[in-house]
Amino acid sequence: MGVEAMKHSVAIIGAGPAGIAAAIQLQRSGITPLVFEQTRIGGLLNNAFFVENYPGFPDGISGHELVAKFRKHLRKWKISILNERVTNLVKKKNTFFIMARKQYCAEKVIIASGTAAKRPKIWFKNSHKKVVFEVYPIKNVRKKKIVIIGAGDAAYDYALNLCRHNEILILNRGIKKRGLELLIERAKQADNIRYIQNVRIQEITQTGEQLIAVVSHNAKRYSISADYIIYAIGRQPAIDFLSASIKRKFPRDGGNLFFVGDVKQGDLRQTSIAVGDGIKAAMRIIQVYRRNGVTENR
Repeated sequence: MGVEAMKHSVAIIGAGPAGIAAAIQLQRSGITPLVFEQTRIGGLLNNAFFVENYPGFPDGISGHELVAKFRKHLRKWKISILNERVTNLVKKKNTFFIMARKQYCAEKVIIASGTAAKRPKIWFKNSHKKVVFEVYPIKNVRKKKIVIIGAGDAAYDYALNLCRHNEILILNRGIKKRGLELLIERAKQADNIRYIQNVRIQEITQTGEQLIAVVSHNAKRYSISADYIIYAIGRQPAIDFLSASIKRKFPRDGGNLFFVGDVKQGDLRQTSIAVGDGIKAAMRIIQVYRRNGVTENR
């Protein structure tokens, strides 16, 4: 692995709710973590239209506002975030080697990398900049026609996020709506959201600034134009950076490695669950150091 860099006590990969909670818990116990985040703090909260089940906010709170509070909490504890993409994590003997812009070393690692959007198998012709897989890149667009492909919680949440200033069309490849009934009902009541079922996307092309989606629907084939298309067809653990030996252990903890939050929770992607996971992992690490008589301020 080359020349070994300074070894840190704990590294956290991902600064969504789980990683942030773990970092705060460690810092307040005198253990300063090394925290990596390749995009933006807050993870999928940046996509959330409204969070209504997080304790302490009886009237609900937008994902953007909750992320702002998490940022404030990090600043209070003077926790720095390295805006670097981790490309490889490997363990050699008792040390984890983390490859990002440079090589880092840590005794223990918390994987809070969350999930990545599933990608369709169809061919995009020159349209990749206008076909997105999260809502936050286009959250501020106005007076656009946006097609959302999918019928789960994310699809309806994205639609509600964008419908105030845009025209939204939700396309479901089947007939079953997998979204939360509360979100579905709100979407039905919104004037700017339409829904079509039994639609399959055959191809997406771009003509000028417009996307053209060729679809099949009820044995007919036709085209739908849009300014943007969002795919919301599911998510999968973001673990592409793990070495083969670590991947074989996923999602089991062990050997000073901890998986927390969405990366291991499957469909149970909730902010409160992620926060609890992060705090639990941090407390387990703190207990080990205390049993070993390790002093604080590591």
